[in-house]
Amino acid sequence: MYNLLNKSGDKMNEKKYYLGVDGGGSKTTAAVFDGEGRFIAEATGESINYYSVGRETARENLKAVISRLGVDEFECAVIGMSALNERADEKTTREFCGDIVRCNKIIMNSDLYIALEALNAPGECGAVISGTGSMAVIRNADGSVSHAGGWGYILGDEGSGYSIALSGIRAAIRAAEGSGVRTALLPACLDYFGITDIYELIELYYDKTVSRKATAAFAEKVIGEAEEGDTAALDILEREAAELAATAKSLLDRIKSGSPIGLWGGIFQNSELYREIFTQKLGEDYKDRVKLLDFTPEIGAVIAALRENSGYINEIMLSNIKNTYRKATL
Repeated sequence: MYNLLNKSGDKMNEKKYYLGVDGGGSKTTAAVFDGEGRFIAEATGESINYYSVGRETARENLKAVISRLGVDEFECAVIGMSALNERADEKTTREFCGDIVRCNKIIMNSDLYIALEALNAPGECGAVISGTGSMAVIRNADGSVSHAGGWGYILGDEGSGYSIALSGIRAAIRAAEGSGVRTALLPACLDYFGITDIYELIELYYDKTVSRKATAAFAEKVIGEAEEGDTAALDILEREAAELAATAKSLLDRIKSGSPIGLWGGIFQNSELYREIFTQKLGEDYKDRVKLLDFTPEIGAVIAALRENSGYINEIMLSNIKNTYRKATL
């Protein structure tokens, strides 16, 4: 947690504050800015995706994050979360966070909505997320938003950290049994889970002691082995990226050529190799249009909160956001 108020000595009742929250599949990040776009505080915590952790746990996790900010009242708050595909209605929003976030106006929407805001691009654009889960979104010419993916780790999440990790674990199992190619993923899997025999995975998983978050974190090992040239690991990245690209293209082909496309999520952020493979799978028309988001998703939520409250956000505010947040989080 970082709180600029602790250093500046500002009195909270003299200014209006705007809250942005990025509730991903593995963690939650919140940021507070004033009405001029100057950074005030940030905090992180556990996931608020109530489909993954349960509603009461999600509420407790949100409460814990908000309590770390050191700011207890907001003019407007935008909460983006991976549990939603669209803007939540007033009843759902009130029941989930109405007694946690003291605010004149609270909006809950998809994490894809705040990703589009973080892209900082007017008009038609798109964003693709690959973190613990995966989704894609576009803003159409008329301003409406369309999305694809986001079916969760049981029904979808192709190209996500969880899917990459599970493919890596399965490749390790096949290598151990001799039904698949030899791969460095086998010793990597044994080491990651702290076991000496691959069959110990049965007890770990079917006694439900391995969380989805812990499984998804194995994606880092799969990517690492791919970067070292392991054939099985590279094949996994190629396959997962192709599936996510197919999901994304079902949307991206609808918007005009040249529209910017932003990438975010732990997998895209931390692996240049995976970004390159994914961009290649999208095709030649996309290679010069794809980039990481200009701002982090929690800042996208702050931008949305400022825009929702005043109807606009100007270049001075954006400059303040970029400069003060960067300095405060170095």
